[in-house]
Amino acid sequence: MASFLKKPTAAPAQPFHVPSLAECDDVYASLLAKRGELNEGLRMLIATERQLEKDIAADTTPDVRPGVAALLGDGPTAKSANRQKLAAVRADKADHETASRAIEQRIRDAKTPAVRKAIALVRPEWDRRQRELCETLAVVQKAHRDLNDLAMEIEAEDIGVSHFGAQPFFLGDARDGHISRFLKECGYAA
Repeated sequence: MASFLKKPTAAPAQPFHVPSLAECDDVYASLLAKRGELNEGLRMLIATERQLEKDIAADTTPDVRPGVAALLGDGPTAKSANRQKLAAVRADKADHETASRAIEQRIRDAKTPAVRKAIALVRPEWDRRQRELCETLAVVQKAHRDLNDLAMEIEAEDIGVSHFGAQPFFLGDARDGHISRFLKECGYAA
């Protein structure tokens, strides 16, 4: 392998942990935790509702309302007790669904401040890495211009650049190509 293609042995970059929005903002984290609690409660209520519906459907005893059973001197039947439980579970389920919608709105409202806090935490690392990239691209841009100047001289002598192998056309024009535009966009002045 040609020596100019070998990668320099530099120390590995320190790993950077991009914090989650919950790590950046306690309010956002508490809302996510509350959403988890509500979802778990709703899941359990749905399972209970299904089981009660199955129990009621499987119960073949006559359907007697508790008030009628009391007038007859009978105790409440399992079927009527399950119907009362089912009504309570459905009411609780409706409350959980309403609370879930409310918590989703609160999470949407809390996201913007959490994102701002995350940006403040990540911005220094982003700027450092972008600066490193721009510095490296400035070196690449200079090498690209130097190679382009040599290619122009070769073409001027009617030798033909195609005899020398691959050319970096993907970089665009050597004077104002992709690298130059990116560096300008980043506000990097070499």
